[in-house]
Formats: sequence, structure tokens, C-alpha cells
Amino acid sequence: MDTVTHGLTGWLVSRALPGEWNRNEATAAVTLGAVLPDVDHIVSLVGGSEMYVRFHRGLSHSLLGVAVSSLLVALLFSRFGHWKDRKRLFLLTLLGQLSHIALDLLNAYGTMVLQPFSDARFSLDLLFVVDLVFSGIIVAGIALSRGGHAARARVALAVLAGYVGVAAVLHARAVDVVRDAAMRSGVPVVSAHALPRLPMVELPDLDRVGFATSAVASPPAVRAKGGGTVVPFPAGPLAWDGFIDDGRSYLRARIAPLRGELEWRERVLRGYDMPEVRSLRGISEVETYLWFARFPVAKVTVDHGRTEVTFYDMRFDRMPGSRPPFRLRVTEIPGTPPSARWGG
Repeated sequence: MDTVTHGLTGWLVSRALPGEWNRNEATAAVTLGAVLPDVDHIVSLVGGSEMYVRFHRGLSHSLLGVAVSSLLVALLFSRFGHWKDRKRLFLLTLLGQLSHIALDLLNAYGTMVLQPFSDARFSLDLLFVVDLVFSGIIVAGIALSRGGHAARARVALAVLAGYVGVAAVLHARAVDVVRDAAMRSGVPVVSAHALPRLPMVELPDLDRVGFATSAVASPPAVRAKGGGTVVPFPAGPLAWDGFIDDGRSYLRARIAPLRGELEWRERVLRGYDMPEVRSLRGISEVETYLWFARFPVAKVTVDHGRTEVTFYDMRFDRMPGSRPPFRLRVTEIPGTPPSARWGG
């Protein structure tokens, strides 16, 4: 989840605490804990994209990492603050950090909760990284729990849990739909996945309702069949992409789990198996990318002896924006070592 949602979640959790725990220092400790794991964003400033991919959601998001950093925060709070109960400060900060890990596990990026003992990335694939309904429930809970109404904050947390439960049911349904469709089509299924997709909504065409000016009526970047503008709207676990790994390629489908409908969109060779990719194995940036990507694919272009291999992960290639995130380009020119650069 985004850092703002993490901080708001910590605030809501602190509001739900029993009276003897619910005080200003407790709110500060839980809220700080809720955003603290994202301190690892600094690695992108220090080491660039490869360092970000390698270390984001790593040690600072691990169970061991949050335990150690919570202890450090408790020692600092008790040393310089008015509340000297180090045990409670530790538990409150740890609670905030655990809420951060729990929220990050809900989306598809992957979190290394077992570092430094394992680099395995875990994800539940239930919600898009920004979900306005999810964040709206949190904001409503904070607003309604003002004045010490801890019960209302707990109700908001229960509603959040129910929302995640609905997402889990729809996720399981989406996986079943894409797996069954592949099997009916005779496609071998090595693995089946469903990832939340950013929903798109159609805004009405202002020309039709009489409010358009010459500037507003200019052709938008994306038009729907009805003439309106199609825009991303990150709310609700109703839009899903299904993925099938058949051992040689990845198949992607767009799924409507409530209706049980599926539309196949593309089939792409797995990046691991392409000879152009195998020839680049051993390069640090390539190994990092293949470790990070869940559905790695590659596009190869050749121009006057110059070969460029562009790696991308199908998790992220349909995100809005002119520069899709998490791409790696490797250029090979005869007589020179391959050069790698990160970027869209």
C-alpha cells in the first residue's frame, strides 16, 4: 500500500486501543511504526533502480527487521519523551510495523518477510496498491472515532477485514475461472494466478451534456465506445488479470469474477526460455531482474548489428503512465560488453 494509507492505518489502530494504552505517545508510536518500514525508499536515491528492486520491502519489512527497529524506537521514545514504559512503546511500535507488513502483503509486489534468512517474496494478490475504498474506510473510522470512541475504530477495522475477505473470495474465484478456461482449451497449466488490475471507468462525454467548452471538447487521450473518456479509478477488487504459466509461455486474460467471464488478451514467451535472454545470464542486472519478476518477458530488437533486449514484468506493464515501471534494457554491440540500464 502507499505510505499515506499506512500512516492512516496506524492512526486508526491506535484509536482502537484500550483506554490505558490510548494516549498521545501511543498514537505517535503506532503511527510512526506504520510508516517506518518504508524508510528503505532511500535506497533508490542512493543506489538507483537496481538497488531499489533488490532491497525495497526487504529487511525493513521483515519480521526480524521490524522487531529490531521497534526496539530502537522504544529506546529513543523513552529516552527523549515523557512516557518511560519501554515495553509498551516497543509493543506499540511493533504493532504499527506489523500493520504495515500486513497491508503490503495484500498487493502483488511481494514482501521479503523472512529476511535475512530468505529472499523469498510473499504476496496475497488481493488488492491494488492504491484502493480508494480501503483508504476511505480508514479515513471514516478515524473521523468517527474522534473523542475517544475506540469501539467505532474497532468497527472500522472489522469492516476493513471484511473488505479484504471479499477480495480473497473474488481472488479465489478469478484463479478458478482462468485455470478452468485454460484446461478446457487444452492448455497445460503449470501454475495459475490472478492479480488485481487497476479498474477503468468511463466519464461522460461533456459534449453530450452541454457543458463542454472548446478546450474540454478536444479529443482526450483515451476514448470509450460511447464517446466518454476512460480513466483509471483505483477502487474495489472487481477487476482482475488472470495468468497461466504453461511451461513455455504466459497467457494473460481479463476476468470478471462475479460473472465468471474471461477474455484472453495475449500469450507471450517466458523470458527465461528465450535464447537472447539465456545469453545474458550472469549479468548482475539481468539476474536481479529475473529474481524480482514473477512473469518476466523480453522484447528483442535488432538494428544494424545492435541488439537490444527489453525486460519487463507482466505484473506492471499495463499500469498507467508514459513510462511503465520496472523495466531493464540490455544493449549488445559486437566487440563491446553488454550494457544495462534501468528505466521505461
